[in-house]
Amino acid sequence: MRTVTIVIMLLAFCGQAYALSFMGPPKADLAQGQYGLGIDYSNSDMDLEFSGGGSSITIDVETDMIFTNLGYGITDNWDGFLRLGFSNVEAEGFDSGNEFAYGFGTKFTFAEQENLLWGSLFQISWLTGEDTVSGIDVDIDAYEIQFAVGPTVDLGGISVYGGPFLHLVDGDGKVSAVVPGFGTLSGNFDIEQESEFGGFIGISAELDESSNVGIEFQFTGDADAIGIRYVLRF
Repeated sequence: MRTVTIVIMLLAFCGQAYALSFMGPPKADLAQGQYGLGIDYSNSDMDLEFSGGGSSITIDVETDMIFTNLGYGITDNWDGFLRLGFSNVEAEGFDSGNEFAYGFGTKFTFAEQENLLWGSLFQISWLTGEDTVSGIDVDIDAYEIQFAVGPTVDLGGISVYGGPFLHLVDGDGKVSAVVPGFGTLSGNFDIEQESEFGGFIGISAELDESSNVGIEFQFTGDADAIGIRYVLRF
């Protein structure tokens, strides 16, 4: 009965987890010494596995994420960036509200052929938080990693990009609650993604000499996402 109760507690909290977030072209976007200030928004739907108390469940989770993104051109072929923002998660009728999220990443261009650029991207994001949901006390710490490689084709003011990517979600947490007849029950749980590999495709358009806007679609075997971005370079 204790294991069953812990699984029920996990179901009540299954929404507090990570999802796919916007990546953008897998190449350096800024010249050496240049800054970029942008805003990203993504909506995703994915299956996550929650395990604890000797049992596991797979839950469909829908997430909205918004980040302010500050980038810097370390060299002409290498960018670094920081991300600060919020996520809103819904699952099984549960709405998390806005939770603070943050992260960092880097982009690198390793080959160039006329209007074709080849590069890579790495980014990691974190979410931590405490909450009481339907009488259940929850403490969670999770992170998401995305790593992508691929081409970016410059069509003259518009770029098309895409390729394969690796997506990892890893986290742990603790739940506790007073259950009539059983006293205080508590348990630890782990969080991870169902699918590790996927693909993405996007379009980026230059609005003027210092700004651009982009849209992209990501997918794995158990997840999909759509996102948009606006960036101002200075």
